[in-house]
Amino acid sequence: MSLFKIPLILSSAIAVHVALTPPHAPAKSEVVHDTFNEWVIIQHVKYGLPIAKIIYWGVSCAETALILSRITDPSTLPSVIQNAVGPILPRIQDKIQDVPITPHFLFGTAVVAAAGYLRWSCFRTLGRFFTFELTTRKGHQLVTGGPYSVVRHPSYSAAIMQYIGVVILHGSATSWLRQSGVLGIPGLKVVLLGWLLERTVTVVSLVRRINQEEEVVKSMFGDEWKRWAKVVRYRLIPGIY
Repeated sequence: MSLFKIPLILSSAIAVHVALTPPHAPAKSEVVHDTFNEWVIIQHVKYGLPIAKIIYWGVSCAETALILSRITDPSTLPSVIQNAVGPILPRIQDKIQDVPITPHFLFGTAVVAAAGYLRWSCFRTLGRFFTFELTTRKGHQLVTGGPYSVVRHPSYSAAIMQYIGVVILHGSATSWLRQSGVLGIPGLKVVLLGWLLERTVTVVSLVRRINQEEEVVKSMFGDEWKRWAKVVRYRLIPGIY
């Protein structure tokens, strides 16, 4: 059971990594940043995203390493690793427990992975026009196919969806973070709360950006945008908003 958990853990880490990695970097002259909210997003892209990915990979690799340590004979490891982890491994294994696969884990992983795939689909559909910053790029075209034929801001839908999935996966009462005892490591709880706060601010900023982004796109494409908006009426959630 534990071994089957490893690819699921890594799939969520890969999905988060993909979703948080900008596919293209715009020139400074292309970036629209005339609001405080946009400034917040730009700082997040520069500094928040790399840190967020490192923390998520750290948590994922820690649980994976613990699972592997339960089934690996330390004597089969290279001597350098044996000397480094041999004295402390038993204490770590005693203090940090395995947590079995739970319905919350499976559901959270599925949501995170699906959201990562949706974000990737948006990157592919928009191609070089997809940037994390709000931009007006030379030769910009209004793309209305793929996920953009369902809602007008599917990448934001994916960001919100992945945020919810991560909270379910790692914040539920039966999650590894809350059940294993790892939160007893000094400072770790503060780091993870900081990560959650950063993700919350980002998601709120993206939702607040929608009106400004639509005004920018509308000014660029005029009637073409209006015709698309009549067909694709919803911004984030089909049939709701």
